[in-house]
Amino acid sequence: MAKKTKIERGFYPIYTKDIRRMIGYCETWGYGNKETCKYVSENVIEQLTLKYPNLKISNRLDSDLISIVHDINNGGNYSKNEILIPILN
Repeated sequence: MAKKTKIERGFYPIYTKDIRRMIGYCETWGYGNKETCKYVSENVIEQLTLKYPNLKISNRLDSDLISIVHDINNGGNYSKNEILIPILN
């Protein structure tokens, strides 16, 4: 039996490694925490929209991503590879 994708399990396909990579870009550009959170959130949502055009983007996704990026940027421990944000209808 094939393993279900994150979308099939009801979660956005967002991964910690991608968020950490974008945070790294922001650090080299000298972005502060607020700008980093906004940059990462906007880019993740844009990538989801381009890669999965039929995927519904919830109104909460932006604030959820900003909160997660803020936590990671301030030393939060996200050791797992995937971030589980449910797709809300």
